[in-house]
Amino acid sequence: MIFQKEIRKPILELMFLSLGGWMFHFGFHPPAGDPPNYIPFLFGLVDIIITPQLFNHKKTVIIAYLFNGVGVIIGAIVMATFSLSALPDPLTFHSIVFRTTLADILILFPKLFIGQMVLSHFYPAGLGRLFTPFWWVRHFCYFSIVFTLAHFLWR
Repeated sequence: MIFQKEIRKPILELMFLSLGGWMFHFGFHPPAGDPPNYIPFLFGLVDIIITPQLFNHKKTVIIAYLFNGVGVIIGAIVMATFSLSALPDPLTFHSIVFRTTLADILILFPKLFIGQMVLSHFYPAGLGRLFTPFWWVRHFCYFSIVFTLAHFLWR
């Protein structure tokens, strides 16, 4: 695992953020005996092992960037849904900050910015309208709408 010198630190940051999130998640939802927990377990392993290798090459950096970004979006939506399904009572600023998954979601979002740093190394002029902050916000809204509709239609 030898990363290019110019992007070694951002790729290692992504790896360690992914490893920390995977270990944190593994503590709450071990996959043993519960098949739905296999998905985040395997996704986390891919995010720790394969995605950094994809970020290291110009041919595969866009695949890694999309995989990284979609993982952030889906993780944030699922964690927010989990928190909204069991809101703390009474609902105060303290309970929102310390008894929901808000902190976990905020820890997840820097992965988008670090991935953008690596992508900018290979494409300094950018990719036009693709992968801008507005592009990610728009796709976050799309995923949220689809997830919400699925939640209400297939209860």
